[in-house]
Amino acid sequence: MKVSVIVPVYNVEKYLRRCIDSLLSQSFSDFEIICVNDCSPDGSADILNDYAIKYPELIKVLTNEKNLGLGLTRERALEYVQGEYVMFVDSDDYVKPDYVETYMKAAGEGDFDIVVGGYIRDCAGKLTEHIMSNTVWSLTTYAMACAKLYRTSFIRDNHLAFTDVGCGEDIYFSLSAFYCDPRFTVIDYAGYYYYFNNQSITGAMDYSKNHERLMQELFTTFLKNHDVSKLPEERQRVIEYTYMANMVNALVVFNRGCGVSLMKEKYRFVMDDLESKFPNYATNPYVGLTKPKGQTSRVRLGVGVPMALRKVHLDKLLFYFFALI
Repeated sequence: MKVSVIVPVYNVEKYLRRCIDSLLSQSFSDFEIICVNDCSPDGSADILNDYAIKYPELIKVLTNEKNLGLGLTRERALEYVQGEYVMFVDSDDYVKPDYVETYMKAAGEGDFDIVVGGYIRDCAGKLTEHIMSNTVWSLTTYAMACAKLYRTSFIRDNHLAFTDVGCGEDIYFSLSAFYCDPRFTVIDYAGYYYYFNNQSITGAMDYSKNHERLMQELFTTFLKNHDVSKLPEERQRVIEYTYMANMVNALVVFNRGCGVSLMKEKYRFVMDDLESKFPNYATNPYVGLTKPKGQTSRVRLGVGVPMALRKVHLDKLLFYFFALI
């Protein structure tokens, strides 16, 4: 078998059939679908049972004994994978009919551990296509575990795992993959429809969830489990930059509107953690308004502007502005 597609399932009865039907419509035939019911409280289990009965040779359904969360549910599914390659598809998302075939064609053109593609953001029916750059940032700051194809042996040989931190499983997994120096390619293709679900973990985040503390816990866990000092400095700096990008995102996106008083507290927490983990961050060669090459303008400016303002002690004002809107 060539490909195993892992679909974690939790509270998605409205979207689950769309997801599975898009996989059943694939032009590529040599693959299996592993669905894992993570103790979903809705009717998802009945839907999975219907598909398993109708397609017993194609669909395998696992059921967790207790709720594990997205990352650990994917990990459990990895134990049952039979395919030479693995793909992750979230159960409220869906894919184009040529999705698996396109990735497998790219995999066959070289000895790649990871094939990276773009995605299409579906926000209430408004579709926005995102194509990835052929750079290292497609492995790190573009941290989706989905919309990528992984060689199964690469995952198993390097013991790649997710994390049980409440948010950011994909960031942890993607950085772990980057740490292992994979052979990768990026394709000029977007066949994964990322549905923005307000009820999902990410969609439901606001400043009361303290996203910056979740990121702190995630990166603390990552640095504990990966000896970054063993990497060449260039690769260490990529991880450092990725940390900064995620922390700025935590402050200005997830904490927008929190108020100046609370933002002061959150800002100090982030800066203390940054200085503790990456004391030389101010000299990171990737930080700038026109660099790094291949980075999206949103991330480039998101990191570059605060770091430029920090040199003249005005960065706090930027974050306070976002605290008020």
